[in-house]
Amino acid sequence: MHYVKKLYSSDIIGYLMIFGAGTLWGTIGLFVKLLSGVGASTSLIAFMRLFMGFCILIPIMLCTGGLKIFKIDKKGLIQCLLLGILSQAIFNYCYNVSIGSVGVATASILLYTAPVFVCIMSKIIFKELIGSYKIFALIINLAGCFLMVTGGDLSYFKISAVGISFGLAAAFLYSLVTIIGKIASGNIHPFTVVFYSFLFGWLMLGIISAPWQSIGAVSGLNFWIYAFGYGLIPTVGSYLLYMGGLGKNLEISKVPIIASVETVVATLIGVFVFKEKLNFINVLGIIILLSSIVIMNMKLKENEIEDGN
Repeated sequence: MHYVKKLYSSDIIGYLMIFGAGTLWGTIGLFVKLLSGVGASTSLIAFMRLFMGFCILIPIMLCTGGLKIFKIDKKGLIQCLLLGILSQAIFNYCYNVSIGSVGVATASILLYTAPVFVCIMSKIIFKELIGSYKIFALIINLAGCFLMVTGGDLSYFKISAVGISFGLAAAFLYSLVTIIGKIASGNIHPFTVVFYSFLFGWLMLGIISAPWQSIGAVSGLNFWIYAFGYGLIPTVGSYLLYMGGLGKNLEISKVPIIASVETVVATLIGVFVFKEKLNFINVLGIIILLSSIVIMNMKLKENEIEDGN
């Protein structure tokens, strides 16, 4: 019984770290709007996020672990390479193509199918059980996201074979953060995983879009302040919490549901900071999404009590 309580406590910390990561990710829209407001292009914004995150991590890692924390074996380097290229660089490319083809609302809805991919892969790779309550939580989570993004107005939803294909590809690549991150977190320090994934990510984005060509036009003080905040809060802070949480004894299929609090935070920032309108349907979407997170944790608690008896 003592072991079960200790294990449950560790799980709670892990899920709280995932929740915290999602909360910080919810500020992404704030920084994107601030950077866009000073003239930064979409490709430059994506590049600066990873590049600034990479730079910010260097002194943090030196202070916490010295040079030894940068050491990584070949297997770990390959995992970080996959994270950086697939889940950072190519993900951003696919998501931007989807937005350009079907709009922000539809692309966002397609991105929120990522938990479905995580659920499927967690069963195949980690042999997790997919019970009816998980399926129910996934369904209402997706429904909540849909209502928050569209406000119930179906005119926001656009159809395009290219846009939908790239949107689903972005969702799959986004889901790999959880899967590959879980595999890597078992053997590598979270700081190290995040550092090398950022490194490979900004290098790949640089090759794809050459964003520095436009940096001269926006290199004022405000741009660098916003870029630093973007690299620190929804990038370094969120990924360190996320990878740290994945290192705990968590059910991976539950992780993206809990991290979806990002959508709620983003919506509330839009209302309170940018004075965006929030109707009854948006509020209903928030309640539904938060309910999916509660369902996951209520079920977890019940399972732990049963195990303890």
